[in-house]
Amino acid sequence: MPRKTTQRGGSPLHWSAESWAFISLRLFIGLRFLLAGLGKFKTQEGDYAFAQYYDGFATWIIGAFEKTDIPGFLISLYAYSIGYVEIVLGILLLVGVKTKWVLALIALTFVSLAYGQMVLGDNSKVDDIGLYLLFTSAALYFVRHNKLEALR
Repeated sequence: MPRKTTQRGGSPLHWSAESWAFISLRLFIGLRFLLAGLGKFKTQEGDYAFAQYYDGFATWIIGAFEKTDIPGFLISLYAYSIGYVEIVLGILLLVGVKTKWVLALIALTFVSLAYGQMVLGDNSKVDDIGLYLLFTSAALYFVRHNKLEALR
């Protein structure tokens, strides 16, 4: 008979499969988001620079969406903030701060990214983002099995 514990975390040796599934999803999604955000700052030489983000990535996004029906100020706001949003949400998820709410914000971010790709007509990227959204939904389902959380 499995040993029951009243401790919130308990020993990892006694965690359920659901707890392990959640921590795996949390680590994957957190790292994916953090590295996606950092990648927007990465130069060709492998360094990280704000100039790359503002002059490279954000300018490219604004140019890609300028012929769509989305208002320009929304495109600019999104382009200049998405990298920071990804980094902050990735770190918060990895650390375990308000995990359920951070996962919900990540899910909404994935929906917004998918919408942008739908507007551009890039169905393969929509499919990829949909897969990440599925992982995030699974993490939200298993969040009640969270054993490691810094701030509830």
